[in-house]
Amino acid sequence: MTMVKLKNKEDLDTLVATLTIKLGKKISQQDVLSACVKLSLKNIDELVQYFAEQPKLTKKRVKEILKMADDFEFDTTKSIDEEIYRS
Repeated sequence: MTMVKLKNKEDLDTLVATLTIKLGKKISQQDVLSACVKLSLKNIDELVQYFAEQPKLTKKRVKEILKMADDFEFDTTKSIDEEIYRS
């Protein structure tokens, strides 16, 4: 038997409880996880999309973004928080 660690076991517990209520019978965590694997294999494109990496920020793009930054030369006589949040 293989042990699997979950980041959020509460989600699995919620899924098992929801299935138990809807089906009117107890479904084991093992059966739920096995079904999830089978369903994932049938819907592999959705799973790939779920795990797809976000585009990486290149050094070139960071420089471009920093060039777009602008100094609005906002002068204040109070604290900056008072000027911004109470205006």
